[in-house]
Amino acid sequence: MLRVDFWNVYDRAQAALERTNNGMESAHGQFARDLNHHPSLGAFLAAFIKDIDKQCDIAQAIRLHKIRSRRPKYVIKEQRVVEILETARVIISNGAGPFIEPFAYHFSDRFYIEPIASEGYVDSPAVGTNLEIDRFSSELKLKQSTAPISVDSSKIQPIDGLVGIIQLVSGPYLIVISKSTSVGTLNGADIYRVIRTELIPFRTSEAHLSENERHANQIFVEMLETVLKCDAFYYSHRMDISHSFQWLSENATPNFHQQPLFQRIDRNFVWNTRLCVLFTSAQLSSFAIPLIHGFVGIRQCVVCVKPFKLALISRRSVQRAGVRFHTRGLDREGNCANFVETEQIVQFDPKSVLKEQQHLASFVQIRASIPLFWAQRTNLRWQPNISHLPKNEQIAAYRAHLNALFNRYGKDANGNPRKIVIVNLINQYGREHILGKLFHSVVDSVTFDNVRFEHFDFHRHCSSLNWDRLSELHKILAPEVNNFGFFLTKLERKSGGKNSDGLLEGSSEVGERKYQNGLFRTNCMDCLDRTNVVQALLAMESLRLQLQSIGILPQNVKNFDAWPGFVYTFKNLWADNGDDCSKQYAGTAALKTDYTRIGRRTFGGALQDAHNSLMRYFKNNWSDGYRQDAINLFLGNYVVNRYNLPAGLDHSPVAFDLNGFAIVFSVITFAMTILCLLVSENPFIALFWLALSVLMLSFIWLHGEDFSDRPRLVVSGN
Repeated sequence: MLRVDFWNVYDRAQAALERTNNGMESAHGQFARDLNHHPSLGAFLAAFIKDIDKQCDIAQAIRLHKIRSRRPKYVIKEQRVVEILETARVIISNGAGPFIEPFAYHFSDRFYIEPIASEGYVDSPAVGTNLEIDRFSSELKLKQSTAPISVDSSKIQPIDGLVGIIQLVSGPYLIVISKSTSVGTLNGADIYRVIRTELIPFRTSEAHLSENERHANQIFVEMLETVLKCDAFYYSHRMDISHSFQWLSENATPNFHQQPLFQRIDRNFVWNTRLCVLFTSAQLSSFAIPLIHGFVGIRQCVVCVKPFKLALISRRSVQRAGVRFHTRGLDREGNCANFVETEQIVQFDPKSVLKEQQHLASFVQIRASIPLFWAQRTNLRWQPNISHLPKNEQIAAYRAHLNALFNRYGKDANGNPRKIVIVNLINQYGREHILGKLFHSVVDSVTFDNVRFEHFDFHRHCSSLNWDRLSELHKILAPEVNNFGFFLTKLERKSGGKNSDGLLEGSSEVGERKYQNGLFRTNCMDCLDRTNVVQALLAMESLRLQLQSIGILPQNVKNFDAWPGFVYTFKNLWADNGDDCSKQYAGTAALKTDYTRIGRRTFGGALQDAHNSLMRYFKNNWSDGYRQDAINLFLGNYVVNRYNLPAGLDHSPVAFDLNGFAIVFSVITFAMTILCLLVSENPFIALFWLALSVLMLSFIWLHGEDFSDRPRLVVSGN
């Protein structure tokens, strides 16, 4: 721990107050971390404040504690010290805050990381220890906090958590969360969205690298920053948000919550698992924070004068993760591209005066790419051609995909795998029809008693903005929403103690539970725009049943028309979810969100869709190869080898090759055509340059695959 003297207290509290003045966080939360981790510091402050209370003289209190000025350049202002000590006084009086953030200490030869602490205790078993990371050997070990950390030559950095360690060209990098924001509280636990991260190199110099290696290292750093800046990473210090509430209820053992978070996560939905391979032991895993990628939204709602929380958690799978045209369909193990599990959660507190209870309900559905071997390679066309394997090579992987879903979502009360309804929304005409016909044929060839296939041609039924025809799909699927049910339990909070058999530490499930016994798997071509609309439709129907079961909504109510304010909140929450899922996969916000938000198609929404479609075209053709590489690097699908660096890492559209020459020459010929039309009196000169321009553009168009951005990092198995 830190040497306990006045200067240490002064520096730490001053930093807390300055961050408060900048609007970053509370001094209470900053300073409470010290008191919670270092009891001797708290005892020192308590005695120090007590002396001030008695003597009413700061200088005398300092002399009583024999504090000598080791930093004469510092000028202590009496009012500043009073502010610091008042902060300490409040903390000592009221106890530690809800979450105590750790600090990172940077030395020339090592890092020290403090463990995560929350609700007055450190996430065991790291109590009383700091993590020491050797910057030369990359060795990780625990250091007892009773041993002092000299801070005179260190950089002290407040962090919200540790993402992990990754090996780049210059050596390992430490990735920390430097800023995050709370998106709300669910089941007593705060959930945070990552705002800013920092990559800290172990090596303090790149003198050992060649110019080419330094360039490659910088590109890799920028790739990681691209992934980390997407505003789509979420975490919680106390709640496992990688699992659904139903899974936790069915599978969590009494000792489940005693394990560090990283030892109880669903690794399919945690994106920094491979970054934390060095944190595998129970002690070390307490220092890392599991991150999910997707969306978390929590809203306060009121229906029938009864307040409740409505939440959405979308978890994007790490399996076959990537961007739109570079990850389609299945792999050999049955993993599907763009696999996202979305859980809609209702939390209702009836405010019992006898004991603290709450109702918790959830409804899970998934989206994923069409479960076949198929691809679309970008080639500058608006919609690239679809390629696929023949039917006889599709069946094994499709069967593996369905079996994986059965294993993931368990069995019903009778011991049978839960039913799955595949909702296919692609067109029954054009290029989509070819894939849809193959999909239907494969489904018919593989017999599963508990799988039903529903094909609804979204664009044909809802053509000419007639989206009220979605009621036809609602009539088809509503009975199964009712039959599948939802997860429902009642939680009772326990005072004191961490151990629990409930969904969260300090709580237990009481009374009878209900379970969701079926699953909707929805897809269109991209599993974005049409899928968003239909998933919101199913979620609204399930929510009506949930609120009726909890006692919020009368049993005879068939819709939410009487509560337009709630409908607005619900639709915008789902539209926000759709936008974020779309940005992560296609690079822009979702299309058709005007219907999701206000229940009808509008001219303004159509214009916004046109803009987003155009942006998708440019991003998919000229930047998505880079994004795919960045994702593969972050997930550990590609491992950096300093001695075998790939070429063309910068993904420049203009390279020193034939393709680069074609692009430059086409620009020149087009410019000359315009110039000749404006100034030349000889029309044949303009026609000459126009012909060359058309020739070059035709060459680029015919060889579109060579001119669109492609991933450069070779991933094994792809």
